[in-house]
Amino acid sequence: MAVIKKIAYNTVFSAGARIIAVALSLFSLGIIARYLGKEGFGDYSLILSFLYVFNILADLGLYSLMTREISRPGADENKIASNIFTLRIVALFIFLALAVSLVWLFPYTERVKLGVVIASFGYLFLSASQVLMGIFQKYLKIDRAGLADIVGRLIQLGLVIIFIYFKLGLFWLLISLNISCIVNFVLNWIFAKKCLRFGLAFDFSFWKTIIKEALPIAASIVLTIVYFKFDTIFLSLGAINRSSENPMADVGVYNIAYKILEGLIFFPSMFVGLIMPILSRLAVSDKEQFKRVFQKIFDVLIIFIVPVVIGLLVLSLPIVVLIGGRDFIDSASVLKILSIAVGLIFFGNLFGSSIIALNKQKIGAYIYLSGMIFNIITNLIFIPKYSYFGAAWTTVATELLVTILMFWLIYKNIKYLPSLGVATKSLLAGLIMFLFLYYLKGQNLFLLVGGGAIIYFTFLYLIKGITKEEINLLIKE
Repeated sequence: MAVIKKIAYNTVFSAGARIIAVALSLFSLGIIARYLGKEGFGDYSLILSFLYVFNILADLGLYSLMTREISRPGADENKIASNIFTLRIVALFIFLALAVSLVWLFPYTERVKLGVVIASFGYLFLSASQVLMGIFQKYLKIDRAGLADIVGRLIQLGLVIIFIYFKLGLFWLLISLNISCIVNFVLNWIFAKKCLRFGLAFDFSFWKTIIKEALPIAASIVLTIVYFKFDTIFLSLGAINRSSENPMADVGVYNIAYKILEGLIFFPSMFVGLIMPILSRLAVSDKEQFKRVFQKIFDVLIIFIVPVVIGLLVLSLPIVVLIGGRDFIDSASVLKILSIAVGLIFFGNLFGSSIIALNKQKIGAYIYLSGMIFNIITNLIFIPKYSYFGAAWTTVATELLVTILMFWLIYKNIKYLPSLGVATKSLLAGLIMFLFLYYLKGQNLFLLVGGGAIIYFTFLYLIKGITKEEINLLIKE
């Protein structure tokens, strides 16, 4: 099977699997939000956001590094995968223990603090699963991870329904998450072992080399999560979110919109992750071919960015009401703002992976440092005055700054400006889609989403934004 056909298959299958997984996740989220209410859902969101910070700290850049290293010619895949996996597990124990300890120093309720302790077990298995994605990406078996994700989400949804039916409360909802993460890890472990024989390995000299190589990537990731999740923590603190009468309710409102963002940004991450091994090889062997692949990925992302952003802008209210109910109607305005960030994050996935492939992660770390400093300052200025609106606009501004700086770094190294031909045609097709959605926005949400997608892609095809030859290439090659 040709590489491009494998990539196409994995992209289509994984996109379908992710759509199902996101739908299941949002369904669970909607049930939980309605059951817990604004403040209770704020507690739930804060617990997950707090642990997410330490989960990402434990990554140490190992996920991206594994993908890059096992994709290079002559790599000792077993040694690399085994040692990186083991190092990730050790880091997880250290950072999650740190999270469980530090949460008691924050001015949160005992319910939130105990919730962090309970949910930390789930994050241990969740993070262990994530590092295995490097193996799936290298062998173009990302569909296996998609299947494991669906099974895990189905189990979580079933347990959520049962626990809410018996009114067991917040802690049992966190236990449902733990069980889901354990099942997801077990399945990913089984699937990964069929691709590559690996296990636990303690080659400390190799660890030293890996850590040294990973530190710039880790720094970039750490700096990124500061502005990706700290807004939730800032919102939860009354000393910062001073204009709010109920900071935890604000966390709930903000996170309904933010969870939608998180569900969507997996797609570019997945797609670029599949291309990452190719980018890593071409960055060393053929810069001209690297530019051509970069352009193709850029075009594909543009094609999907336009309808996603337009759809969120026009349909934010019915989307939010569908997920969280009318109690979370204020989340619609937040989602409109964050829709801009979604588009920027799509590009950020490509630019960030390209920087790693070009081995410029040390400079990339300074870009993320700039984003972190900017984000903290602007959050501290605007959250006290504008609460979740300030947090949302700060997210957009930060993503814009980081995206521009990353693009500048890539241009400086490969001296290439992407063509905007596909972008122009996508915007024209998006305008037609916008008019359709805007004038019929009172109709059924699912019909609008389906109709909008059909109109967009049909018009894009007619104006040759995507050609018949390109479609046939993906099918036949």
